[in-house]
Amino acid sequence: MKVIVCGAGQVGFGIARQLASEQNDVTVIDQSPQ
Repeated sequence: MKVIVCGAGQVGFGIARQLASEQNDVTVIDQSPQ
């Protein structure tokens, strides 16, 4: 599944990490380049 997560705070990052560990194609969009 292709997933876009908008916001990489604690919750967004945790969701993105979990989805990526389940072999999903994850893209994270955040204001901060880090």
